[in-house]
Amino acid sequence: MSGLQPSNQKSTIFFCNVNGHVKNAILELMPFVEEHSCHNLEKYMRKFLWNAGTQGRAKAKVAWVDVCLPKTEGGLGIRSISDVNKALMTSHIWSIVTRRKSLWVDWIYDYKLKDRSFWDIQPRGSISWGWRKILAIRDIVRPFIWKEVRSGLQTNVWTDNWCHLSPLSPFITPRRIAQAGFSMSASVADLIDVNGQWKWPIAWYDLYPVLIDLDVPQLSHNMQDRIVWKDLEVWQNIKLMVSLDQVDDTWQSIMDWMFRHASSKKVEHIVSKLVIAATTYFIWLERNNCLFSNDRAKVESVVGRIKRTVRLRLMGFDFKGDAKVDRMLRNWEIAASEQEEDPG
Repeated sequence: MSGLQPSNQKSTIFFCNVNGHVKNAILELMPFVEEHSCHNLEKYMRKFLWNAGTQGRAKAKVAWVDVCLPKTEGGLGIRSISDVNKALMTSHIWSIVTRRKSLWVDWIYDYKLKDRSFWDIQPRGSISWGWRKILAIRDIVRPFIWKEVRSGLQTNVWTDNWCHLSPLSPFITPRRIAQAGFSMSASVADLIDVNGQWKWPIAWYDLYPVLIDLDVPQLSHNMQDRIVWKDLEVWQNIKLMVSLDQVDDTWQSIMDWMFRHASSKKVEHIVSKLVIAATTYFIWLERNNCLFSNDRAKVESVVGRIKRTVRLRLMGFDFKGDAKVDRMLRNWEIAASEQEEDPG
């Protein structure tokens, strides 16, 4: 041993997921200054960046949120600790909801969930710090985790995100569900009869008028439901309107396609370039609304604006009639008589 003794005043200790009695025992042996938040860690990072020293103060030249932006967006590429922490906990949530094959996930289902929905379980009683933190960010993560209904057997009709009204449990109470003879663990398939109609009581349409516009999904009985991450929902909806099958959901793939077809005069390529341009603009606009106005539009609304913009632009072109053009016009619900002779 070197014989050096740590300075209690100059040393800091961080705890994560440590029981109270263990933490107290450690602090009795090593009475260091305790730090316990991402905010404090980032405070030290800011002080180092602006050369404020350990105790001094310095006025920040740029907002920390801008510093943490990628270099391609004008930031320094410093990763926000709070964002990284949320991302790591989100990966745990993804493992749970997808039932990833691991001993930890099996333990969570056997000892924490016990046949209950992960989204509805309450953080009550004596639970670990780590589990409490995972449950605390569910409201942030939940809007992005959706079920793609195929057979409808693996999707909980009340608690999973599978339609534009999801989840249904916040407005259809467990009491109403039980009175109608349904179970809280019922799947989407359980609520559809042999004629392809909803099984819920007719009176529910008076109690919950929003159900009137809820279409019955077409079930594929030989296919399992799939869990998807839906932050790219706008692009995935719009991409179905054009011939971009070889383009994936990455920006690099989109740019590669644009470089290859930048000078193409083919109808399908012209329409695809219009779609990419309109989608980029409206997603950028929606991003600014979220950041600066705290105003978030529904996916259907953004998709509708993109489709209307592209459709109006196409109506100004004078395409030469052939089978491909006719299919394109029908796809965008444009009648031949609606096209103007002047392409504008």
